Amino acid sequence: MGRIIVIEDNLVFADYVCRLLASKGFKSETTSTCNGARKLFAKMQEDDIVLADMRLPDGDGIALLEELRKQGRNNPYIVMTEFGEIPIAVRSLKLGAEDFIPKNLLEMNLPPLLKTLQKRLEHHETPIFERQSAAFREIDHKIKLVATTNISVLILGESGTGKEHIAEKIHARSKRVGKPFIAVDCGLLSKELAASELFGHEKGAITGAESKKQGVWEEAAGGTLFLDEIGNLSPEVQQMLLCALEAKRYRPTGGSKDKKADVRIIAATNEDLQTAIIEKRFRADLYQRLKEYTLHIPPLRECKEDILPLADFFRQLANEEFEKQVRGFDAEARKRMLAYTWGGNVRELKRVVRMAVLHTEGDTVTADTLEFDEIPSVADDTLSLSNMEKTRILRALEQAKGNCTLAAKLLGIGRTTLYNKIRLYGIKYKE
Repeated sequence: MGRIIVIEDNLVFADYVCRLLASKGFKSETTSTCNGARKLFAKMQEDDIVLADMRLPDGDGIALLEELRKQGRNNPYIVMTEFGEIPIAVRSLKLGAEDFIPKNLLEMNLPPLLKTLQKRLEHHETPIFERQSAAFREIDHKIKLVATTNISVLILGESGTGKEHIAEKIHARSKRVGKPFIAVDCGLLSKELAASELFGHEKGAITGAESKKQGVWEEAAGGTLFLDEIGNLSPEVQQMLLCALEAKRYRPTGGSKDKKADVRIIAATNEDLQTAIIEKRFRADLYQRLKEYTLHIPPLRECKEDILPLADFFRQLANEEFEKQVRGFDAEARKRMLAYTWGGNVRELKRVVRMAVLHTEGDTVTADTLEFDEIPSVADDTLSLSNMEKTRILRALEQAKGNCTLAAKLLGIGRTTLYNKIRLYGIKYKE
């Protein structure tokens, strides 16, 4: 079990949290500044978890999260927030935070913080909801067909549609069940560290490599490796990946001998890889190797019959998390959820319902507690999908102060996809 790294400038509150963790058997280290956090990050182990305040004397928790991800570290990162900071905390989720915990809830008898940490450390799986729309019944049929084979699968779909969930279902129904299922978000891997993360490295092979490191390829031996946002890998790493797939051999960075590993690859992306091939950003031969079987996951707006059942499922999960007894949604809330276009898909629906349950005082979620990213349209023709998308892009560019890389992360799409949409909509911006 790893440490909990607590980053909090309120020393009294930090001491309270650390004593609370100690009483439940967790080891913790604490710092009150971003600089102190960076020193702890330098010694971070793979099973350590970060628990960070939003506002610190020399920076903020989101900036630290971005730094950590750029270093190629995927340690769980949980944000502690004041009540009024929830919109900012939501942004942290889009940048890769594991979760966020409102500080006022830490005073409950069974703190949500401890539940979150315990679930993470025990690798607790979130209950699965089986969608019943016609589109997902067809997807389920295709999963059954391909699961028992060893062919590679490419999952295509917008951000937030549940591509990792589909990959897990394929693994669970395969002959590799019982072997490792390892998920890697390639969008979080820096160009310098991607090869090391995938294939490992020898001591001294890269800057700061004080010891030998096992890569996820070796961790997944005999099982399934899920590579999300595959389009973000550099051409050099794409070449290494292609060789590993075809020869079933790989060589750790700095190593002198090849290693063998039988790994099934499931890849996913929200980008148009054919466009990336034309633009010389993605290898055509790797694309053909990955797309032996392709699954297209439709956006939530095309599966409206799934919206209310999913919302009810997420309501039940939020009730358990926040120890509430919210029984359902009123008529106006249901109407607005059905009318909304859900640009963030299932991930956004979960967030909206979770926050609505948190804010609900009685036993019914009302429409005014639904915090949509955009104003929902009651009629489909009131605001076209293209106008909605253009508005979301403009807002993301404004929040990112013209930085397209950050704006793309906020939108949950690739940078090239964002550039294409900017040209499509004729958006003017200053970078």
